[in-house]
Formats: sequence, C-alpha cells, structure tokens
Amino acid sequence: MVPRTAVIAGGGALAVWEPAFTLGAYNVIFYYQMLTLWAVSTAVLLAGFVMRERGPRHGWLYWACLALPSAWIVLAAVVPRHSGNWQGEALYVIGGIISVIGTPLLTWVLLQLLLFGESELSVQQRRTVIGAVTLVGVLAFLLGEFNEVFLTCGDFDISGNSVPSGCRPGHASPLG
Repeated sequence: MVPRTAVIAGGGALAVWEPAFTLGAYNVIFYYQMLTLWAVSTAVLLAGFVMRERGPRHGWLYWACLALPSAWIVLAAVVPRHSGNWQGEALYVIGGIISVIGTPLLTWVLLQLLLFGESELSVQQRRTVIGAVTLVGVLAFLLGEFNEVFLTCGDFDISGNSVPSGCRPGHASPLG
C-alpha cells in the first residue's frame, strides 16, 4: 500500500507541474490552467461553506488560500494588465503566482476529503507533501526553461502547443 503522504504528494505534483513547466517554457501560465485551478478551488470553497458543520475545521488561512484564484480573476478584471504602468503588471503577475502557490493546499484538501476522509496529516507529513510538491514545481519550471535540452520545436508543434522561443529546431522526438 502506498502511504497517503506519497499519494497526496503525487496529486500535488500533478496539479503543479504543467503551470510550472509553461511558466518556464513560455514565461506565462496559460489561462486554462488558472481557470482550472479557479474552478476546483471555488467548488471546494463553496462546498466547504455549505457543509461547514460536516467539513474539516480550518482557520481563515485555509479559506483564504482557496479564494486566491477568485481574487486573481477579480484583480485581472479590475487592474488593466497592459496599461503601461508597472504596478498593474506587477499586481497581475503576483496574483497569478500566489494562486499557483495555493495549489499544494488545494490538492491536499481534495485528496484528504476524497481518499482519506477527514483525517489529518501530521505536521511532518504536511511538510513532506509541501516539500515534494514544491520541488516538483521548481523542477518543472526548470524543465520548461531549459526545454531545448530534451525537446524539439517539433515536440511542441505535434502536441498542438505554440513553439516557445529558443526551442531546439527539429522534428518531434520519440517523447513527443
């Protein structure tokens, strides 16, 4: 049997790898990745409010992390991104980064509820999960940043993605 800490870390890695990779490869997190994070976190947030008496008891930080993607959408709608001022651009980028940081918490909450009921992880298990997911996120970012080492422009083409600047010319590799 796989320890629940490993299962939660695996789920967190699944949630964080693609946004981190695209941030590294394209210097942007794709809109659908942010909206997927928004949809899941909003569903968990709303269900948590509705079922509060039966759900896990957490402080304001738990609820604030789940609200981060919604805050990012509001921020993106209110602050013009390309207004020419650095404040608007900085707020937009910071909001997106903060939302992605909430991904490990979101994954932990979902997997706890879906797979393990309402049992709590120990402090050491939480640190292990956060550390593993953070490491995968950093590594995925670096893989995206240095994609030309192991991918070609053809790999991006065949997958239907835009070709990032600096990719290595060539046909799709066996990985693609």
